[in-house]
Amino acid sequence: MKEGWVKIFSSIDLIQVKLVEDLLKQHGIESHILSKPDSVIPSIGEAELYTIAEKAEEALEVVKTVQE
Repeated sequence: MKEGWVKIFSSIDLIQVKLVEDLLKQHGIESHILSKPDSVIPSIGEAELYTIAEKAEEALEVVKTVQE
């Protein structure tokens, strides 16, 4: 991941990560998904959502609303 980017969310459900990414975009927060497929079964694995460090706190607040 690029320097200065912070992981704010991760899940084994890529769709859930994409939904959170979309919600961040709606709040004007730039983000990027890094997918880590399993080496044996590529259709499973973890997806991580990153944002720039300056927006991390705001992004985490948005993520909290999804998790509640």
